Amino acid sequence: MSTIFAGAGGVATSQFSVGHWTRRLRLPLAAWSLRRRWLVALLIAVLVFGLGAHGWIVADLGGVEASRAALAASAQRLAHARRSLAQLPSLRREATASPAVSPAASWSSADDVRIVSELAAANNVALYALEPGAASGEGVERMRPLQLTARTDFVHLMAFLHGLSDLPVLIVPVDVSVKQDAASLSVRATLRVFSALRPASSNDAAHAFDDASLDADDEDIVFFDPFAQPQMRAAGELPDVSQLRLVGVLRDRTHGLALLDTPDGATTVASGQQLGAERVTRLDVLGITLARGDTTRTLALAEAS
Repeated sequence: MSTIFAGAGGVATSQFSVGHWTRRLRLPLAAWSLRRRWLVALLIAVLVFGLGAHGWIVADLGGVEASRAALAASAQRLAHARRSLAQLPSLRREATASPAVSPAASWSSADDVRIVSELAAANNVALYALEPGAASGEGVERMRPLQLTARTDFVHLMAFLHGLSDLPVLIVPVDVSVKQDAASLSVRATLRVFSALRPASSNDAAHAFDDASLDADDEDIVFFDPFAQPQMRAAGELPDVSQLRLVGVLRDRTHGLALLDTPDGATTVASGQQLGAERVTRLDVLGITLARGDTTRTLALAEAS
């Protein structure tokens, strides 16, 4: 016969311990001891500090991640500059070994006029005058100016300027003046011809700066004609032949009066008044609004319509 002895107070001690800590947790704040208050305050402070430090790191309020990104970009630019610097000796040797396209002694101002005239004719640019000037400078910096006066449109002007880079000598346009006439553009420019230099082709530039990262963000350049007249009227609508110009506006709290300059002379109109086929729907210090059916337009001070 075997006998097993168990501690009589084992289960009671465990129950007492759980109940004891439960009662301690349920104590009101006023009954807490000073040690317990300091311990809870320390735990709350550690929790708040941890959450704050995590938020600081995530939001990068100290700028650490931004500094790292800037450092990486600077290192990339430095590496590219070093590669370009390492290519300079070979580029200098190639420039020294390759002769000029045309010696300065054999290339004359007549050749300047000839190639510019051919380029203008190929791009529908009507030349009115092309006057060569006196040369200046020595060596590769020797330059001859060409005074150009022409008439064309915006598209052919851009084609002409772009075609300068395909000529056998370097020609740089400066002091370009473009004015719009009734049916075309009047162009005046000074072309500086460097007969001892040749323009860099796109292939040469690509080989000189061979970096894939430089081409990652390249986009096609699109030129918009700044002289094109926008189509302000709807399709099929008859144009309004009347030319109106707002000269002045008089207005108080209750009434307003606008002074207009018309082809028939000066006239005054008020809000709601009929003006030809249009009616004045609004009048304020900034201008007046004219309505014709479902179409409205606004005349501002000294604005032609």
